[in-house]
Amino acid sequence: MATKRTHFIIQILCLIALFSATQSHAVETSIQIQKPNQDKSYGYTIAIGDEFFNQKSINWQVSYNRLDNIMVSDLDETSQTWNDANLDFTLQTIELGLAYRIFPRSYNKFISSLMFEVQLAAAVNLSDHKFTFRPTIEREDVYFANQGDINPVISIAMQKSFTKNSAMQVGFKLYPSYSDFGSISTLYIGFNYRFGRQVGY
Repeated sequence: MATKRTHFIIQILCLIALFSATQSHAVETSIQIQKPNQDKSYGYTIAIGDEFFNQKSINWQVSYNRLDNIMVSDLDETSQTWNDANLDFTLQTIELGLAYRIFPRSYNKFISSLMFEVQLAAAVNLSDHKFTFRPTIEREDVYFANQGDINPVISIAMQKSFTKNSAMQVGFKLYPSYSDFGSISTLYIGFNYRFGRQVGY
């Protein structure tokens, strides 16, 4: 059931991205290196996006995100033993986001090359995350996140353009409540490149 639901959600996201892309002149791709707020964790993002219905200040984005060595931070309700178990997981999501962009106007070349962005997104979890007890212990598996779970994402970023097509981005991303993993935040740095004919730039 969860697999069918996930496939349906991914198909909807792809249709939205395809429809939006047919309305555009250029496609923006990006890759980001993520550093979550846990000592041993790290990750990356690969994304594609563009202007939403040719509105420069509004941007859509579809991305694949992977975070490794993420620990369950919300185990106090279970026991101290769980909390000390150092369970870590790999989180993989497909995210659909909508961003609002601000382009400062200035005669200063550095300031005019900057862009500020606020993005809201929905993250679809791609796999189950569970703890399986030893065969000698008769207890059901404990699930911390299920395949198909949808969690909110908020991010803010600043982008510096180097050419008409390329830019570097630094930002902060927050999952306020990622299933039973609790709150997860990451800092990231990325590189953007726009392909195709651009109008109005």
